Amino acid sequence: MKKISIFYFLLFFGIMFSQTHRFVYELQMKKKNNAVQKINMVLDIDKEYVHFYDYDFLSNDSLRKKEGGSNWQTNTRSEQLILRKINSFENKSFHDNMFDYFVIDSKDNMNWKIEKDTKKSGDYTLQKAVTNFGGRDWTAWFCPNVPFQEGPYKFRGLPGLIFEVQDSKGDYSYSLIKSTNLPSTFDTSDFLETHFGHKPVPITLKQYFKIKLDYYNDPVADMRRMLKDGGTIMIGGDKITSQEQLDQKRIFIQNSIKSNYNPIEQDKAIPYPVK
Repeated sequence: MKKISIFYFLLFFGIMFSQTHRFVYELQMKKKNNAVQKINMVLDIDKEYVHFYDYDFLSNDSLRKKEGGSNWQTNTRSEQLILRKINSFENKSFHDNMFDYFVIDSKDNMNWKIEKDTKKSGDYTLQKAVTNFGGRDWTAWFCPNVPFQEGPYKFRGLPGLIFEVQDSKGDYSYSLIKSTNLPSTFDTSDFLETHFGHKPVPITLKQYFKIKLDYYNDPVADMRRMLKDGGTIMIGGDKITSQEQLDQKRIFIQNSIKSNYNPIEQDKAIPYPVK
């Protein structure tokens, strides 16, 4: 009992005197073709905001600061870039499209059912909760002894930090793998709230669908114009010299988009053509 009391005293001491609480999750997501991708994600909680982004962004931000430049930007692999005020269900979702950057506002309420089941995770006792969100059924394990009502992606609203959350199909899962406390508020404005130095353009979900569908319908539109102007085009090491070759690449890209598309929020899926 004394050991546990000391452990939680140190935990709360760190929480009380830190400005940013950083939690790193391993995200596993299954593509439509069943290929599994693993990405480490960062959840930063400060006094005012919750930030969720790819761990790779930290490495690039460190290089940018070391070199004193602004070109160490990268595109997201997770497509899960989130900013919200602490204790709020109102999210800002950031989306990159090559060099373009967009932000979509949404209110994502979650109605959790807390169950009696518990399990151990190291020194922590976790409790089970279930919900339906984004057209999927989710099971979460949260820790009542870590006093944040937050979690990865848009998941939040439980009386304790979410350590694990997974959907019933096994397409998406998040597992907490590391935590640390930072003495100052960590600034994400150079890579989350901006992209290649540009602020995001606010758009609606309908407008986002149009942007993605326009690209899907002709992903080689710019190359097509270059070919008509007599330019030389290389795609994946292949030299393109005719519209027929370009159409083959178009079909390949379209098939690749659909075979990899398995959105976390199925009720907001981009309506790609079935064929």
